[in-house]
Amino acid sequence: MEKAVCNHGFFMMAPNVWNPKSKSLTRPLTLSDSSSVSVTISHPETLAFLVIQVHGMDNVSRDDEELILKQVGRMLRISAEDERDVTEFQQLHEDAKKNGFGRIFRSPSLFEDMVKSILLCNTTWERTLGMASNLCMLQSKLADRTVRPSSQTKKRKRVLKETKKSSKKETRGNFPSAKELASLDKKLINEHCKLGYRANWIVQLAKKVESGELNLEEMERGAMKAEQVSEKLIKLSGFGAFATATVLMCIVAWKGGMFERDARDSSTVILRQILSIPVFSLLLSELSPLDYKSVSGCSHMKELKAD
Repeated sequence: MEKAVCNHGFFMMAPNVWNPKSKSLTRPLTLSDSSSVSVTISHPETLAFLVIQVHGMDNVSRDDEELILKQVGRMLRISAEDERDVTEFQQLHEDAKKNGFGRIFRSPSLFEDMVKSILLCNTTWERTLGMASNLCMLQSKLADRTVRPSSQTKKRKRVLKETKKSSKKETRGNFPSAKELASLDKKLINEHCKLGYRANWIVQLAKKVESGELNLEEMERGAMKAEQVSEKLIKLSGFGAFATATVLMCIVAWKGGMFERDARDSSTVILRQILSIPVFSLLLSELSPLDYKSVSGCSHMKELKAD
């Protein structure tokens, strides 16, 4: 499971929490009523299947179970089609098979992948992690209604300010959905998340998804070729060559033995140069818990027990 998760930076972005000691991934997932629940996904060496622990729920309905499995399946690319693609890829690339590489980690939804792709551009990795973390804290406030859409009255604004002052500690929620972000304006988002000009792009994207102008299911289900998806993406504000390539990587990792687009930025180029030096390659081959915690935006790890 570690190879399926820790293969590019998305696994470090909130609300994902990777525990390198237990080799498990914890994060909130969406339920059928649009609320969220925290789950921990692991693959014990003694078992031939994944273990998904659902925290804070005594009984999981069939609808919720199916939705959780669907989201986990997307994140880890668990489907007959994914298995076929990985097998074909590894047949062409022996080193990939030897190293267990073939699945590119992604989010529970394409919308989350798209927003995170915007957060990657023209900034430092530390700030990218911080912006993702801030969005998840905003989602928590939206869920408990301490923050309301920008159409709220002045009275509600006064209540909000009082609530914020009395709040002892901010908690992180799920990654906000298109519906949640479409109800906000860029000013409110920036007040809480400090996204800068990205806030406007993200609100525009959320509104296009919510209105049906941008059909993400159509983009994902394979009815469109990579070139067609790329043409749609490149027309969206905030999606240049790098962000578009990153989203394409999350939709379809490879075709005919090649990645559809090679998503790389200046940090990727620098990292590849560093890893070409044997001593640095060895030092950076594994992410230590200390390094993971020290980066702004990463979740502080703690032991989780099933409820």
